[in-house]
Amino acid sequence: MTFFQRIAILTYVTLILFVGCFVMLFVLHWLNIDFVVDALNSIYFNDHLRFGVGVFAGALLVFNLVFYQFFSINVHRDKIIAFDNPSGRVTVSLIAVEDLIKRTVLRLSEVKAVRSEIKATKQGLDIKIRLNLSSEVNIPEVSARVQRIVTKKIQDTVGVEEQMKVSIYVGRIITEEIKSKGPSDKEKIDEKPLYFPFQGYRV
Repeated sequence: MTFFQRIAILTYVTLILFVGCFVMLFVLHWLNIDFVVDALNSIYFNDHLRFGVGVFAGALLVFNLVFYQFFSINVHRDKIIAFDNPSGRVTVSLIAVEDLIKRTVLRLSEVKAVRSEIKATKQGLDIKIRLNLSSEVNIPEVSARVQRIVTKKIQDTVGVEEQMKVSIYVGRIITEEIKSKGPSDKEKIDEKPLYFPFQGYRV
């Protein structure tokens, strides 16, 4: 998080806290209505106070616009990969790359379902993959193969030279009995957010 982001978030939190406290005091009758009316009258009829409050309000509007543009651009950046060709700039949607990963990994017979999530960071691409595997597999071996295939496929297709971190999370190990009772597991996988609760085991 940059310094500007910290200042912007701190400013918004402070403003919301102030407004929330003011409204809460008002509705609980802990704030004298005469005091509020006198303060508003002073601002309305005093040219200096009115000018100061107007400048403050205008600065808040400008700040709000800059804040929105800054974060909307950053959010958009997080969803694309961009690189320059001799003829111009090329951007690739991360959703397209996630779909590419899904189609590539599903070609492995040991994989019954797959879901991926990619984030573009300053260190490179952070790729998280959730797998449903068949029961008769060697998880470390299959995981290493998926990591190798995904890395090579993205490099060959998109042509990015950035560092890639491919994390694997095995969500389910599916037996043949479970597979025969329901819809194809290649078409169904949990839509829960990808997370990696256990980090102690290393191969």
